[in-house]
Amino acid sequence: MSERCFRFKPEALMNHAPQKPGVYEFVTFTPQGEGVVLYVGLASPQTVFDALEKHLKGELSPSKDELFAAARDVYFDYVTYADIESVEDLRDIASALFEKTRPKLNKEPLTPTGRYGRVALEEVA
Repeated sequence: MSERCFRFKPEALMNHAPQKPGVYEFVTFTPQGEGVVLYVGLASPQTVFDALEKHLKGELSPSKDELFAAARDVYFDYVTYADIESVEDLRDIASALFEKTRPKLNKEPLTPTGRYGRVALEEVA
């Protein structure tokens, strides 16, 4: 999770969601300020913007209503940089994030491509 979490609302999508494929998370925070990942998503071949918009409209699960039923305040975050050879490698990043955070709103695990033995995740400020 990065410092770039944005409130999950239409205005934030327009200003902050990337218009390219990627990996995104829905996040909430504990009273102590610790991030809790609610959902990890993969936007490919669609863009992160398109995927987030579909969640807002209820066209993708979890819908906006499901997210706000799970947490009062919901934010989105996304991977801005990845050392990948192809867009298909985003699946491995999403799978690694899923394994690390075990989000409660993912209905099934995100499976890796199997091309790599291990995917290292690193937060870069």
